Amino acid sequence: MSDFEDALRRSLGHAAERAPRLPGAAAGQLEIGYRRRRRRFQALLAAAAVVVVAGGAGVGLRAGGGEAAPAVNPSGVPSVVVTLPEAAPEPIEKVWPQAVWKMPAKGADGRELQPVALIDDRTLLVKAWRTFDRTEVVYAYDLVSRKLRKIADVPVPKGTVRFASDFSLGDGQVAWWTTTKGATHIWAAALAGGEARLVADRKTEGDDVSPLDGLGVADGNVVFSLSAGGVFSVPLAGGPVTPVQAGAGLHLLSWPWAGSPGTGGPPGRPPFSKLVNLETGQTSTAAVHQGEQVYACGVRSCTGMTADGRAFTRLRDGSQQKDIPVGYLIPEPPTQSRFHVRNLKSDGPGLGLYDLTTGTFADLGIREEAATRGEVPVVDHAGRLMTYRLKNDRYVIDLSKIP
Repeated sequence: MSDFEDALRRSLGHAAERAPRLPGAAAGQLEIGYRRRRRRFQALLAAAAVVVVAGGAGVGLRAGGGEAAPAVNPSGVPSVVVTLPEAAPEPIEKVWPQAVWKMPAKGADGRELQPVALIDDRTLLVKAWRTFDRTEVVYAYDLVSRKLRKIADVPVPKGTVRFASDFSLGDGQVAWWTTTKGATHIWAAALAGGEARLVADRKTEGDDVSPLDGLGVADGNVVFSLSAGGVFSVPLAGGPVTPVQAGAGLHLLSWPWAGSPGTGGPPGRPPFSKLVNLETGQTSTAAVHQGEQVYACGVRSCTGMTADGRAFTRLRDGSQQKDIPVGYLIPEPPTQSRFHVRNLKSDGPGLGLYDLTTGTFADLGIREEAATRGEVPVVDHAGRLMTYRLKNDRYVIDLSKIP
């Protein structure tokens, strides 16, 4: 493996964790605060990782009718030869111009700007910081006028050990949570602007600084789940925290869907293989066929690998299965079962976005220098927004605008 390939592999890992390494005590706090994401990434990487190969020779997942070949694979999962297109793909802004936006990577005050989600078709929710992961303010950014509008400052209570996390939208509000020793704090602010307000405090058991593993806003409430299991609700206006009926032991995926196991579940059981609609009582169990492994499931679909080493995506009931032709798979749960990130071949080392539905391949512009800085694509919770940084710009890809 070349230095670039090794760096890219590490960078993808960091992107999945969303926590770059920091020195000293800060690194220790981030290491604790992000262990849930790391467990998920390590489990999926062990199952689905393939080697990035500049020039197209080596091991990976099949993109065509290639024959299986022996491979050295530390995960023990079968791999087969990659067959990638010879023609270099065009830049993504030429392939899907209606879906691509750019914004500055930093604001006028020097704060780093990180898109979180789309408020509407032209407006982004953006968090900003000077020190990584210590969000200081949230903005609305107009992609057309290229202007920032302040939504609210983000309070940092004295003794905070986990800074603002899981920013979620709904009902004209944005909500998030923080942790101090012994307590979790749930916050909200109106998207129209104003001061952030404390919605609820909840006692935290032990020394866990990451006690929540999901948060959303729906029907006038903030809904959340505990890392230990259990879904709860609290009114946006403030009030008592109450258990959600039928949510005992479950983990929030995307309201109203919650399931088991969570992202830190036992080996061999894909996260959210079982789901319950907490509004209707509808249930869904992901199909798993003999000899295959399923690694991650979303509300509609799952990804995994067949007994003969072919990566796939399909609906939860096992229907509409399609091979995933990737040279490098970023192993995230399939919020979008249609789009996959893979390495380029003809245009040298780098990453592109592949549309499984149409077979279209677009160059993301990510090369060696960017990859070694960890500037790889990150997808939002809804699976609609993809973003990454290149030099002084943030690329914002609205996947819903790709026909």
